[in-house]
Amino acid sequence: MTGPGREKPAFDSVIEGYGRRLYNLMLRLTADRHHAEDLAQDVLLIAWREYPKFRGDSDVFTWLYRIAINHHRRFLRRMRFKRWLGLDEAEQAGWLAGEDPDGAESGERREKVAAAVASLPPEFREAVALFYYEDRDCRRIAGILGCSEGTVKSRLWRGRKMLAARLRGYIGETEG
Repeated sequence: MTGPGREKPAFDSVIEGYGRRLYNLMLRLTADRHHAEDLAQDVLLIAWREYPKFRGDSDVFTWLYRIAINHHRRFLRRMRFKRWLGLDEAEQAGWLAGEDPDGAESGERREKVAAAVASLPPEFREAVALFYYEDRDCRRIAGILGCSEGTVKSRLWRGRKMLAARLRGYIGETEG
């Protein structure tokens, strides 16, 4: 964390500390490994260019994730525009899960839940991904998303309700 009287960390340590988590966030938001890799690299490039302007008013994590969320929102606008123009030839990729050490059933469940999260509207998907996958608290999420804590709590509550509705039949069927 930086702030008044604290030294800003070298950008290399920022990449080492947050690069993988940034990729994981983008993967949760896009549900596509290729998009996640591209977006994470873009965010790191933007952050590298803007790092000299970073004053330390917030911690580096919040500053970097704020860039990531804003970049993801721009990406979504571009994708909607491409689809509207008929330029989006790529088939929507499903959630690509890694190796499944617990077996096929838990892998299937993880994919189903991840696809449900990816199908949420962006503002709810962002809050849910940051809270459940990145273990951020509401205060920090509010700083990243540029909204109030109350708004974050509302988005989490509504996001959970949407997920419950999307997964209602599936979760009931797979519970033993």
